[in-house]
Amino acid sequence: MSDLFITNQLVSYREDLCTALSDAGFRILRYENGDIQVTRFHGKVFLRSAVRLLEKNKPGVVIVPEFSGISLQVSLLKKRFGFKLVSLCDDSMDMIQGNDFVWTHRVARRLLPPHLDGIILHGREVCNWYRDRFGIKDLLMPIMLDEQRYRDELRRVLPLSEQIRPGGRPVVAFVGRFVGLKNIPSLIRSFEPFRDRAQLVLIGDGPQREQLKRMAPYAVFTGMLSGDDLLAWYNLIDILVLPSTQEAYGAVTGEALMAGAKVIVSRRAGSFDLVREGQNGYLVDPMNVGELTARLNDLLSGMVEDRPLALRNNLHPYRFAECVDGLINGIRSL
Repeated sequence: MSDLFITNQLVSYREDLCTALSDAGFRILRYENGDIQVTRFHGKVFLRSAVRLLEKNKPGVVIVPEFSGISLQVSLLKKRFGFKLVSLCDDSMDMIQGNDFVWTHRVARRLLPPHLDGIILHGREVCNWYRDRFGIKDLLMPIMLDEQRYRDELRRVLPLSEQIRPGGRPVVAFVGRFVGLKNIPSLIRSFEPFRDRAQLVLIGDGPQREQLKRMAPYAVFTGMLSGDDLLAWYNLIDILVLPSTQEAYGAVTGEALMAGAKVIVSRRAGSFDLVREGQNGYLVDPMNVGELTARLNDLLSGMVEDRPLALRNNLHPYRFAECVDGLINGIRSL
């Protein structure tokens, strides 16, 4: 008997959770690399081997991807095989309140939860909403990395951070795609009063790149980064700004906090749950440039130039091991 965690593309910020679930006895099945036979029809994925997999593994619990076609298909087999069904869900309160990326997600939010025994969510407000609306067990698990592994890597790349450091002024940064919903022009406009006090760094790429370069020729544009190159910048970022007008979560918020950076986060981003107002950062209305400017001023006023380059204190409010233990215990108690 083996419990199952069915996933599609395993993104980097889910890898540590996947490892933890594997260590807890879950068999990880990916339907993008042949673990599960699938058929594609007009871009949709349909399971061909679900019945055989369930007969072979006899799971007590099956974890499925967020409100996907796969999830709905597995839910139809729940009564036949008698397993408990749990779904991942990256919903933010902004999405729940009508700002979904696609209409199909809004429909799936009505169809799937009545069939679930538990739902894995990343924020307390979202947990409360699903529990009150559907009466299912909410399982809090912020989208986060294992901080012990992550901080060991940050320490390892400190020499690289020293090499790429753009002077001694505090670094205000954005990390992500250069697209409209990220609202980067508002960040640039709010940063203008601080050009002599701080360095703006825009990490990423996308269709707005040339527009942003014209708006902020003084900014450092690194291009899209990953691995050690991105880790080295996290050691340098003093303030991460996520001003998105639409953001399911924003994994960069947690990554920056674990590296010791303060954050300014849109109230529309799911990661707003990580912000402890005035302690590790601030929440802002993404369309209010004046508010964003004021919060940048609040944080920059307490920062000095030429800070020693070293591994800083972890400002993330959660600890990975504690969250995983709570998640596993919650699943086992279904």
